[in-house]
Amino acid sequence: MWDYLDQNEFTRIVPYEVKSRIARAYFDTHASLRPADMYRWLWEGEFGPGKGGQSSNVDSLNQDIRLARIHPATSAKKQVYEESGTAQKFLMINLVPYSDSGCPLMRLLSMADRCRDIRPNPLRFKQDWEFIKTEISADMRITLDEIRGFENSIPFHQVPEVAYTENYLQEFGHGYIIVPRDLFFSYFPEYDPGLSSEALW
Repeated sequence: MWDYLDQNEFTRIVPYEVKSRIARAYFDTHASLRPADMYRWLWEGEFGPGKGGQSSNVDSLNQDIRLARIHPATSAKKQVYEESGTAQKFLMINLVPYSDSGCPLMRLLSMADRCRDIRPNPLRFKQDWEFIKTEISADMRITLDEIRGFENSIPFHQVPEVAYTENYLQEFGHGYIIVPRDLFFSYFPEYDPGLSSEALW
C-alpha cells in the first residue's frame, strides 16, 4: 500500500518492510523525539536541507566538524551515514566518522550542492507521514494524540518546513550534512548496503 513509483526523478520502489525498518531504527535511537522532530527528519528526507542551507566551503565545513566533535552525541557516531526520512532520496552524512575515514571534504560539499537538483514530491511526503504514524506503538514516549495536535498547529496541507526542537538539538546535535543517496553510493560503493564485498571486486 505504501510503495511508490517516482517517475519524476528516478524509478524506485521503497517496500513497506524497508520503510518500516528505517522508521524503527530511527525511533530506537531517538526515543525522546517530539512530533516536530519526527516531521523534520521525514521532511528532510523528501525536501532536502531546507532554507537554512548547508556549509558551502571547506572553512565552514571544518567548523561544523569541530562543533560535531564537541557534542557528546555527534562525536560518538560510528556510522558514516544514516537514512534521512523513509523516501531513500537523501542520506545524512555524519561529519565526524566521514572526516575520520579520510573521505575528501570537497567531494562532500560537491554532493551536498547537488541536493538542489532533486525535486520534492509533497504528495509522497504526506503518504510517508501517514505511514510513519502507523509505526507508533503504545510503549513509545511520543503519542498519536501529540502528533495530531502538532498537525493542527501548522498548515500541514502546505507541508511547511519545521525546525527540530531545542531539546532534540541539545540531545542529538546536528553533526551531519545531507546529500543525495544515489550520488553518495556512486562515489563510495564500499558503503552501499546493497553490494556484497565480492561485488566490489
